[in-house]
Amino acid sequence: MSNNQTQPVNLASDFKQHFTGKLSDEVVESTAKSLANVTEPVLKASSAYGANGSLASLIFYVKAQCNVNGGKTFDGSAWGVSFPGGGALFGDVYLADASSLNDLYARTTSFTFTATPVYTAMYFFDSNNTLLGHFQAGSVSTVSGTGGGSGSWS
Repeated sequence: MSNNQTQPVNLASDFKQHFTGKLSDEVVESTAKSLANVTEPVLKASSAYGANGSLASLIFYVKAQCNVNGGKTFDGSAWGVSFPGGGALFGDVYLADASSLNDLYARTTSFTFTATPVYTAMYFFDSNNTLLGHFQAGSVSTVSGTGGGSGSWS
């Protein structure tokens, strides 16, 4: 795991903290469990797909983008609460329930994000609210907050 990313257990607890009451309890618990089960050795053994992206926040509305190097670009719009501004993101995309990047691209219908001063994470879900994959990035950004919305890869 690179220095610009945080430990999976922190991702799981941050996800639970920020999305309890905003998503169904079932989605929060299953996503947090999936994130907590990913350990540093598992990440090192799994494929990390280099990516970059951006967040642009207007306090209650956020435009999000994630570009997989040599792959597709996710464009999403989210509602939530975040500090206004924007910034660049640099990190990796990891698969959860998706069997491949093409599966992630095809099945993603919604996403959530957590932006902190240390890292930004985007979580990609299918129409059944199953976590397909996540983008873990270091942030060069003024955006701090959480939210969720819809988006797709192209």
